[in-house]
Amino acid sequence: MKKSIYVSMEMQSGTKKLAEALELRGFPVKVKDDFISLRNGSEKDCKELKQFLDELQIPVFWQGEKFQLLTNRFPVSKMKEIIHAKGRNHGVHMEGYHMKWRSFANRRYGIRTYTTILCPYTAIMVKALNEAGIVALTGCNGHGQHSPNFQLSGVYFGVWFSIIQQKYLKDLNLHYKWKVYYRGQMTSGIMAHKASEQSWNMMKVLADCEQMANVLVKHAAEIRELKKNSFKRGMKDIADSLRENGAINDLSNWMNGEVEK
Repeated sequence: MKKSIYVSMEMQSGTKKLAEALELRGFPVKVKDDFISLRNGSEKDCKELKQFLDELQIPVFWQGEKFQLLTNRFPVSKMKEIIHAKGRNHGVHMEGYHMKWRSFANRRYGIRTYTTILCPYTAIMVKALNEAGIVALTGCNGHGQHSPNFQLSGVYFGVWFSIIQQKYLKDLNLHYKWKVYYRGQMTSGIMAHKASEQSWNMMKVLADCEQMANVLVKHAAEIRELKKNSFKRGMKDIADSLRENGAINDLSNWMNGEVEK
Protein backbone atom coordinates (compact mmCIF):
# COMPACT_ATOMS: atom_id res chain seq x y z
CA MET A 1 0.00 0.00 0.00
CA LYS A 2 1.43 3.37 -1.00
CA LYS A 3 2.16 6.04 1.59
CA SER A 4 -0.66 8.55 2.06
CA ILE A 5 0.22 12.14 1.15
CA TYR A 6 -2.59 13.35 3.41
CA VAL A 7 -1.38 11.37 6.43
CA SER A 8 2.20 12.51 5.86
CA MET A 9 1.04 16.11 5.74
CA GLU A 10 -1.06 15.77 8.89
CA MET A 11 1.87 14.23 10.76
CA GLN A 12 4.07 17.24 10.08
CA SER A 13 4.45 19.70 12.93
CA GLY A 14 2.68 23.03 12.75
CA THR A 15 6.04 24.79 12.71
CA LYS A 16 7.22 22.83 9.70
CA LYS A 17 3.98 23.51 7.81
CA LEU A 18 4.16 27.23 8.53
CA ALA A 19 7.81 27.43 7.50
CA GLU A 20 7.13 25.54 4.26
CA ALA A 21 4.20 27.82 3.37
CA LEU A 22 6.27 30.94 4.04
CA GLU A 23 9.13 29.59 1.93
CA LEU A 24 6.79 28.89 -0.98
CA ARG A 25 5.42 32.44 -0.72
CA GLY A 26 8.94 33.82 -1.02
CA PHE A 27 10.04 34.34 2.59
CA PRO A 28 13.48 32.65 2.88
CA VAL A 29 13.10 31.08 6.32
CA LYS A 30 14.91 28.47 8.38
CA VAL A 31 13.82 26.41 11.40
CA LYS A 32 15.92 25.74 14.50
CA ASP A 33 14.72 24.44 17.88
CA ASP A 34 11.08 24.98 16.88
CA PHE A 35 11.77 28.66 16.09
CA ILE A 36 11.47 30.17 12.62
CA SER A 37 13.68 32.99 11.38
CA LEU A 38 14.69 34.61 8.12
CA ARG A 39 17.96 33.69 6.44
CA ASN A 40 20.06 36.86 6.36
CA GLY A 41 16.96 38.94 7.06
CA SER A 42 17.26 42.66 7.71
CA GLU A 43 15.24 44.64 10.24
CA LYS A 44 12.92 45.73 7.41
CA ASP A 45 12.47 42.10 6.31
CA CYS A 46 11.48 41.07 9.83
CA LYS A 47 9.04 43.97 10.07
CA GLU A 48 7.43 42.92 6.79
CA LEU A 49 7.11 39.31 7.96
CA LYS A 50 5.59 40.38 11.29
CA GLN A 51 2.99 42.47 9.49
CA PHE A 52 2.21 39.61 7.09
CA LEU A 53 1.64 37.14 9.95
CA ASP A 54 -0.49 39.68 11.82
CA GLU A 55 -2.69 40.33 8.79
CA LEU A 56 -3.32 36.59 8.40
CA GLN A 57 -3.98 36.29 12.16
CA ILE A 58 -1.39 33.58 12.68
CA PRO A 59 -0.61 33.26 16.42
CA VAL A 60 3.14 33.52 16.96
CA PHE A 61 5.49 34.61 19.73
CA TRP A 62 8.47 36.74 18.71
CA GLN A 63 11.80 36.50 20.48
CA GLY A 64 14.09 39.04 18.86
CA GLU A 65 14.27 38.19 15.15
CA LYS A 66 12.86 34.67 15.49
CA PHE A 67 9.36 33.47 16.28
CA GLN A 68 7.47 30.42 17.44
CA LEU A 69 4.04 29.18 16.41
CA LEU A 70 1.70 29.19 19.42
CA THR A 71 -0.40 26.19 18.32
CA ASN A 72 0.53 22.55 17.81
CA ARG A 73 -1.51 22.20 14.63
CA PHE A 74 -1.47 24.30 11.49
CA PRO A 75 -4.26 23.55 8.99
CA VAL A 76 -3.56 23.04 5.30
CA SER A 77 -6.16 25.73 4.58
CA LYS A 78 -3.93 28.26 6.39
CA MET A 79 -0.92 27.11 4.37
CA LYS A 80 -2.90 27.79 1.20
CA GLU A 81 -3.83 31.23 2.47
CA ILE A 82 -0.15 32.07 2.85
CA ILE A 83 0.96 30.55 -0.46
CA HIS A 84 -1.79 32.23 -2.49
CA ALA A 85 -1.52 35.65 -0.80
CA LYS A 86 -1.63 38.24 -3.57
CA GLY A 87 1.16 40.68 -4.33
CA ARG A 88 0.72 44.34 -5.23
CA ASN A 89 1.34 46.36 -8.36
CA HIS A 90 4.75 48.00 -8.18
CA GLY A 91 7.01 49.87 -10.53
CA VAL A 92 10.45 48.66 -11.55
CA HIS A 93 13.09 51.19 -12.50
CA MET A 94 16.20 50.42 -14.51
CA GLU A 95 19.07 52.73 -13.66
CA GLY A 96 22.15 53.30 -15.79
CA TYR A 97 24.39 51.22 -13.56
CA HIS A 98 22.28 48.12 -14.27
CA MET A 99 23.74 47.97 -17.77
CA LYS A 100 27.38 48.45 -16.81
CA TRP A 101 29.97 45.66 -16.73
CA ARG A 102 31.55 47.16 -13.60
CA SER A 103 28.31 46.78 -11.69
CA PHE A 104 27.97 43.17 -12.86
CA ALA A 105 31.58 42.24 -12.06
CA ASN A 106 31.64 43.92 -8.65
CA ARG A 107 28.33 42.68 -7.30
CA ARG A 108 28.45 39.58 -5.11
CA TYR A 109 24.87 39.45 -3.82
CA GLY A 110 21.57 40.36 -5.40
CA ILE A 111 19.14 42.98 -4.13
CA ARG A 112 16.59 42.93 -1.32
CA THR A 113 13.00 42.81 -2.54
CA TYR A 114 9.84 43.16 -0.48
CA THR A 115 8.19 39.76 -0.49
CA THR A 116 4.59 40.85 -0.07
CA ILE A 117 4.59 42.99 -3.22
CA LEU A 118 5.91 40.13 -5.35
CA CYS A 119 3.55 37.81 -7.21
CA PRO A 120 2.82 34.51 -5.46
CA TYR A 121 4.22 31.34 -7.09
CA THR A 122 7.24 33.18 -8.55
CA ALA A 123 8.42 35.13 -5.47
CA ILE A 124 10.46 32.15 -4.25
CA MET A 125 12.50 32.27 -7.47
CA VAL A 126 13.09 36.05 -7.27
CA LYS A 127 14.51 35.58 -3.77
CA ALA A 128 16.65 32.58 -4.75
CA LEU A 129 18.13 34.36 -7.78
CA ASN A 130 19.19 37.27 -5.61
CA GLU A 131 20.59 34.98 -2.92
CA ALA A 132 22.78 33.39 -5.60
CA GLY A 133 23.95 36.84 -6.71
CA ILE A 134 21.86 36.90 -9.91
CA VAL A 135 20.10 40.25 -9.69
CA ALA A 136 16.36 39.82 -10.27
CA LEU A 137 14.41 43.08 -10.08
CA THR A 138 10.98 41.46 -9.97
CA GLY A 139 8.89 38.57 -11.27
CA CYS A 140 5.39 37.97 -12.58
CA ASN A 141 3.47 34.69 -12.47
CA GLY A 142 1.46 35.55 -15.60
CA HIS A 143 -1.85 35.29 -13.72
CA GLY A 144 -2.81 32.29 -15.85
CA GLN A 145 -3.03 34.49 -18.95
CA HIS A 146 0.53 34.95 -20.19
CA SER A 147 4.07 33.69 -19.69
CA PRO A 148 5.51 33.88 -16.16
CA ASN A 149 8.74 35.86 -16.24
CA PHE A 150 11.52 37.52 -14.26
CA GLN A 151 13.24 40.80 -15.06
CA LEU A 152 17.00 40.74 -14.57
CA SER A 153 19.43 43.60 -14.10
CA GLY A 154 20.87 44.19 -17.58
CA VAL A 155 22.19 41.91 -20.31
CA TYR A 156 25.19 40.50 -18.43
CA PHE A 157 23.03 38.88 -15.77
CA GLY A 158 20.93 37.29 -18.52
CA VAL A 159 24.01 35.62 -19.99
CA TRP A 160 25.19 34.68 -16.50
CA PHE A 161 21.89 32.98 -15.67
CA SER A 162 22.00 31.01 -18.95
CA ILE A 163 25.44 29.72 -17.89
CA ILE A 164 24.20 28.80 -14.41
CA GLN A 165 21.12 27.18 -15.94
CA GLN A 166 23.30 24.83 -17.97
CA LYS A 167 25.59 24.05 -15.04
CA TYR A 168 23.01 23.52 -12.30
CA LEU A 169 19.43 23.37 -13.60
CA LYS A 170 19.50 21.44 -16.88
CA ASP A 171 18.59 18.07 -15.37
CA LEU A 172 15.49 19.28 -13.50
CA ASN A 173 12.16 17.80 -14.58
CA LEU A 174 10.18 21.02 -15.11
CA HIS A 175 6.67 21.56 -16.44
CA TYR A 176 7.64 24.50 -18.65
CA LYS A 177 10.74 25.62 -20.55
CA TRP A 178 12.40 28.63 -18.92
CA LYS A 179 14.52 30.63 -21.35
CA VAL A 180 16.54 33.83 -21.16
CA TYR A 181 15.39 36.65 -23.43
CA TYR A 182 17.09 39.92 -24.40
CA ARG A 183 15.64 43.27 -25.38
CA GLY A 184 18.23 45.21 -27.32
CA GLN A 185 21.49 46.00 -25.56
CA MET A 186 19.98 46.94 -22.22
CA THR A 187 17.67 44.41 -20.60
CA SER A 188 17.23 40.70 -20.16
CA GLY A 189 14.94 38.35 -18.33
CA ILE A 190 13.76 34.78 -17.91
CA MET A 191 10.47 33.67 -19.45
CA ALA A 192 8.49 30.44 -19.28
CA HIS A 193 7.35 28.80 -22.52
CA LYS A 194 4.63 26.17 -22.87
CA ALA A 195 3.62 23.74 -25.57
CA SER A 196 0.60 24.75 -27.67
CA GLU A 197 -1.59 22.12 -26.00
CA GLN A 198 -0.58 23.24 -22.48
CA SER A 199 -2.25 25.83 -20.29
CA TRP A 200 -0.74 27.99 -17.57
CA ASN A 201 -1.23 26.21 -14.26
CA MET A 202 -0.16 28.25 -11.25
CA MET A 203 0.71 25.20 -9.16
CA LYS A 204 2.96 23.94 -11.95
CA VAL A 205 4.57 27.37 -12.15
CA LEU A 206 5.17 27.21 -8.38
CA ALA A 207 6.52 23.65 -8.64
CA ASP A 208 9.01 24.74 -11.31
CA CYS A 209 10.09 27.80 -9.34
CA GLU A 210 10.49 25.76 -6.15
CA GLN A 211 12.71 23.23 -7.91
CA MET A 212 14.93 25.89 -9.46
CA ALA A 213 15.02 27.95 -6.27
CA ASN A 214 16.06 24.96 -4.13
CA VAL A 215 19.05 24.29 -6.39
CA LEU A 216 20.07 27.96 -6.53
CA VAL A 217 19.91 28.34 -2.75
CA LYS A 218 21.80 25.09 -2.17
CA HIS A 219 24.64 26.24 -4.43
CA ALA A 220 24.35 30.00 -3.80
CA ALA A 221 27.78 30.45 -2.20
CA GLU A 222 29.41 28.33 -4.91
CA ILE A 223 27.69 30.33 -7.67
CA ARG A 224 28.74 33.64 -6.15
CA GLU A 225 32.33 32.43 -5.84
CA LEU A 226 32.36 31.16 -9.45
CA LYS A 227 31.26 34.58 -10.69
CA LYS A 228 33.85 36.35 -8.52
CA ASN A 229 36.66 34.16 -9.88
CA SER A 230 35.54 34.31 -13.52
CA PHE A 231 34.84 37.98 -14.19
CA LYS A 232 36.93 41.07 -13.40
CA ARG A 233 36.45 44.81 -13.82
CA GLY A 234 39.37 44.86 -16.29
CA MET A 235 37.29 42.91 -18.81
CA LYS A 236 35.07 45.96 -19.33
CA ASP A 237 36.26 46.88 -22.85
CA ILE A 238 35.62 43.41 -24.27
CA ALA A 239 32.25 43.01 -22.56
CA ASP A 240 30.94 46.47 -23.43
CA SER A 241 32.05 46.19 -27.04
CA LEU A 242 30.17 42.93 -27.53
CA ARG A 243 27.05 44.24 -25.78
CA GLU A 244 27.00 47.58 -27.59
CA ASN A 245 27.28 45.80 -30.93
CA GLY A 246 24.35 43.54 -30.03
CA ALA A 247 26.57 40.46 -30.32
CA ILE A 248 24.79 38.49 -27.59
CA ASN A 249 25.91 35.09 -28.91
CA ASP A 250 29.53 36.23 -28.99
CA LEU A 251 29.15 37.72 -25.50
CA SER A 252 27.71 34.45 -24.26
CA ASN A 253 30.52 32.41 -25.83
CA TRP A 254 33.15 34.73 -24.35
CA MET A 255 31.64 34.64 -20.84
CA ASN A 256 31.32 30.86 -21.06
CA GLY A 257 34.97 30.65 -22.01
CA GLU A 258 36.01 32.74 -19.00
CA VAL A 259 34.04 30.46 -16.68
CA GLU A 260 35.64 27.34 -18.13
CA LYS A 261 39.24 28.61 -17.82
